[in-house]
Amino acid sequence: MPKFKKGDQVRVRLDTPSIYRGCIGSIKDEPDKDSFGFWYRVKFESIKFTRSYTFAEKDLEPVYSEHNGFE
Repeated sequence: MPKFKKGDQVRVRLDTPSIYRGCIGSIKDEPDKDSFGFWYRVKFESIKFTRSYTFAEKDLEPVYSEHNGFE
């Protein structure tokens, strides 16, 4: 069962080798699953552009906020 769903806010874990570690984004689509687990397309928005990258579930953590009960 996937840990995140489309629209959830996530943070790229600080212990990953990704240049996006520590960045907050939102899950763009429903996850893909392969023999290694779930993979998520995460959208990062800025004033000038929007980018999205794929991350393994183990490399993401939830972000709680007032809206969704997360920070």
